[in-house]
Amino acid sequence: MPDLSDLRELRNAFGTFMTGVTVVTTREQGGTPRGFTANSFSSVSLDPAMLSICIGKSAESIEVFRQADGFAINILSENQAETSSLFASKRPDKFDVTSWHDGPLGHPVLEGVCAWFDCNVVQQIDAGDHIIVIGRVHAYDYNEQNGLGYVRGGYVTLGLEQAAVTAAGHASRIVVGALVSFNGGLLLRRPESGGGLQPVASGLRQQYGSIAKLKAILEDLDIGATITSLYAVFEDESTGRQFIYYRVNVDREGSCAGDFYRPEEIPWDAVDSDAIRVMLKRYIDESRDMRYGVYFGNQRTGTVVHHDGN
Repeated sequence: MPDLSDLRELRNAFGTFMTGVTVVTTREQGGTPRGFTANSFSSVSLDPAMLSICIGKSAESIEVFRQADGFAINILSENQAETSSLFASKRPDKFDVTSWHDGPLGHPVLEGVCAWFDCNVVQQIDAGDHIIVIGRVHAYDYNEQNGLGYVRGGYVTLGLEQAAVTAAGHASRIVVGALVSFNGGLLLRRPESGGGLQPVASGLRQQYGSIAKLKAILEDLDIGATITSLYAVFEDESTGRQFIYYRVNVDREGSCAGDFYRPEEIPWDAVDSDAIRVMLKRYIDESRDMRYGVYFGNQRTGTVVHHDGN
């Protein structure tokens, strides 16, 4: 049984509970927008409509929220993992690189979310190393998008994950891989089983790949990896193998120093297959605009579905 004094283990235990992901926003006294990523959101009451959030006392914006008379909850949709990461960072230009508008009470409402709630503060409760803020909902809206999930330190995109599972169910062999980027470079390696350069993946040998196996590989690389969202699902009809690739963010090179290639450095002739080359080139193109789609098809042709439905 873990010791309660081991805060990392306690955090891991709390992290087994799957949640949604929100961005909580407000304004400073002078009007400057502020916001942070939070999964400690809960509905409190339907009548009157009330909800709560928890804010860590170590958060940079804690004093802003202590003094604010209101806030907005933005429930992120499944294509907004980057938005979650942005508002979890210390970047000062969060609102400059994000599309948003004022809610009815003047608190920032982010574009593309699956629901938002504009609230007045009714109570703040001191709770250990956090404060609990209870808000009364003044206005809200929602749509039919799936929400972004979060569990065990990784994002979950329910709709696209189910599509991947359905597609994989028709394959005799499954490769589950990761497009890993760091400082503008892509992680490409030659598998121990042989072949050309390709992204990190499980199932390259005569075995089934899986998310669990992929996570184990990423952990061994010590690169601080976080799987963000699905990127490609395709079948190689010549071999019957199904390929499923996810986008992955990392915070260090770990044991992969020298294996990250900037786009202009990639030796394309050494890449394992035409299908991998096409996928990598699409990823590079989409990275420039930070607008990613999900490819469904085979090694020759398919459809790229963007999260806005196009």
